[in-house]
Amino acid sequence: MIRVNFSKLLAKQPIKSLIEGLVQELATSICITDAQNKILWGEFNQHSPYQYPITVNETVIGYIYGETKVQIIAQILNYLVQQEFQKKNLAIETLDKYEEINFLYDISSKMSTSLTLEEIIDVVIEETKNLLDFSQISFMLLNQKKGELEIFSKQQGKVIKTQGTIRSIEGYVLQSGKEEIINDVNEDPRYIYEGTMIRSLICVPLKVCNETIGVIKVSHTQPSNYTTKDLKLFTALTSQAAAAIQTAQYYNKLKDYSETLEQKVAERTQELEQANQELQKANDKLEYLAIIDGLTQVHNRRYFNQYLVQEWRRLMRERQSLSLILCDVDYFKLFNDHYLHQAGDDCLQKIAQVMQDVVKRPADLVARFGGEEFAIILSNTNELGAARVAQKIRLEVEKLKIPHALSQCSEYVTLSLGIATTIPTPDISSERLILAADKALYQAKNMGRNRYCLYAFRPKQF
Repeated sequence: MIRVNFSKLLAKQPIKSLIEGLVQELATSICITDAQNKILWGEFNQHSPYQYPITVNETVIGYIYGETKVQIIAQILNYLVQQEFQKKNLAIETLDKYEEINFLYDISSKMSTSLTLEEIIDVVIEETKNLLDFSQISFMLLNQKKGELEIFSKQQGKVIKTQGTIRSIEGYVLQSGKEEIINDVNEDPRYIYEGTMIRSLICVPLKVCNETIGVIKVSHTQPSNYTTKDLKLFTALTSQAAAAIQTAQYYNKLKDYSETLEQKVAERTQELEQANQELQKANDKLEYLAIIDGLTQVHNRRYFNQYLVQEWRRLMRERQSLSLILCDVDYFKLFNDHYLHQAGDDCLQKIAQVMQDVVKRPADLVARFGGEEFAIILSNTNELGAARVAQKIRLEVEKLKIPHALSQCSEYVTLSLGIATTIPTPDISSERLILAADKALYQAKNMGRNRYCLYAFRPKQF
């Protein structure tokens, strides 16, 4: 519930100055209290002839006492309080929208790589666990060809398929195309007991191009308190699932008809065109996702290779320096084995964030090179500049103070870094710069780790 702190609002200097000016202009005295009559402004006069409430969202949060003309100040305060309420409400809505976008971004990434119904069901179940408290989840898909309802659920780690009929709440959702929240099925006359203990449920249609292809039902053995926010996020999840399911269905059809494809072309052309459009959208999303490492949210190795060649050619034309830093988390395998992989993932995410915070120039690039290795491209940067960046990153990682009981060089997680710098020329390739930085990294490790080393770039040595 959104609350407006009346006392803090009155303490804001612009509002305080406004009230003081109004009091002086109206040549009157006022007393302002909160809803419990605690004085927030002025002195209380029991002979004050008028009392005006200050309200927000139909709730009284204070009063103003004084003469008739004090009503002007009351009206202004009511307006300011309402504005404060709307600002807070807008901030909450913006945050909710941001969380929803992040959620959809993550889901689209996972759905786009799922080509079978079993994979899609696994993704939906795992993501639903993060959204809702439930006992069971089931998928009901219409088989238009057979005129049947196919029910899929996961039992003992396997996806089980059964046949069913359209009835109860899921039948209503399938026919109406509208989602339903029922926090207690005993209070809904449409619910039909089916032999399983269900007390609450959310049922959402699976829609593609305004066509309902099935429903997803989440149920619980106890009465729940599912909210419209729960429904909104779950509906966003099922929208992604519906598109992925239809894509998987098209994929399976193509496999089934591969031997007789030539005879089926005429009658399936329209469906294939629609499928190709959806696949193109999915490929466009994948193209974007393909340049970002899913764990650390920095660029991946594939994009690093492309960008290094691009910068190599640009700086060759401009005859400017190009530096490369290769970073390796010291004794990371021991860290993973000791603290387990979730802690390892968290560690890599924090280190990646440090690198992004340090490396801010538009032409520079942070990438995950592989495993616990990161690479940093520093354009128009000589050895001294690269060394400053490497040292800054190393020290910032130390400041994280991530415990590492098995490290042989520190009690915390540390980095070893190798630096190579050159001015690109046509007779050498960018791969040689990587090799030079790798040799520098090797030197840093041999010298005890938790340090950086510069490797004198001599192209003819490679």
